[in-house]
Amino acid sequence: MAKHTLSFFKTRDRIADAKMEIVSGLKDDGLFVYNGDEPLLRERAAKVTQDQVTFGLAPNNDLAAEHVQPFRDHTEFDVSRWPDVHFSIPMMGEYNVNNALAAILVGRRFHVKPEAMRDALAHFKATHNRTEWLKGDAGESILSDVYNSNPTAVRAVLHDFVKVPTKGRRIAVLGDMLELGTASHDLHAGLADALDPDQVNCVYLYGPEMHALYTALQAKYDGQHLFYFAEDDQSHLESQLLDGVYSDDLVLIKGSHGMHLENVLSALLNGSRE
Repeated sequence: MAKHTLSFFKTRDRIADAKMEIVSGLKDDGLFVYNGDEPLLRERAAKVTQDQVTFGLAPNNDLAAEHVQPFRDHTEFDVSRWPDVHFSIPMMGEYNVNNALAAILVGRRFHVKPEAMRDALAHFKATHNRTEWLKGDAGESILSDVYNSNPTAVRAVLHDFVKVPTKGRRIAVLGDMLELGTASHDLHAGLADALDPDQVNCVYLYGPEMHALYTALQAKYDGQHLFYFAEDDQSHLESQLLDGVYSDDLVLIKGSHGMHLENVLSALLNGSRE
């Protein structure tokens, strides 16, 4: 685990450095808005000379979310600055609240009234295939999140996925997380501690990098509930899902866009292989 953690933080350092590149285009009178819950960003923000504000779930942020209540198809929350204005976004997950907080801070910069921001956030249209609930051909509920993927995002969506009640099984279909560099093997394997057979009953893994997670999960899952498919075997993955998914099941599909899991999603929606 120590090796996984070291690799993870090396990667997080690089991600933080990449995010801070945006400051190079910030004018002298600009405003730097960032997630204050990320200590690596706070460290780097200390060198920024422009005005800055933070958002996050921790109360020490300039704008903090309070009373976050995640539901299957939306998330409700309050904010520290306007306790009388109740916000809701049409997306599942506490992690999506941070995106809303960033938008609220930008709106405040341009003197948008809190009530107007509340109404806009309640009805915005999310990017296609980002935590989007769909109904499969067999009647199953599918949480499509195939737009992009990284270790933090996978953990976050699994955290909320297992809270959704179901009379059937919870099934996770996970594709490779791309562009993780030399830490890729360890970061994929490290997701094993985010998967519990009592909460996510079946796991389907797809792509060469996901083989590391497949190996790590064999101590937790038996061969009837853990499946691996090579990148050139997507049609087999589709066939097995079509044969094994039932109307009461919940199915999460998540992976980097380059893995083209939208084809697997289409197969489940249409009841046939592409």
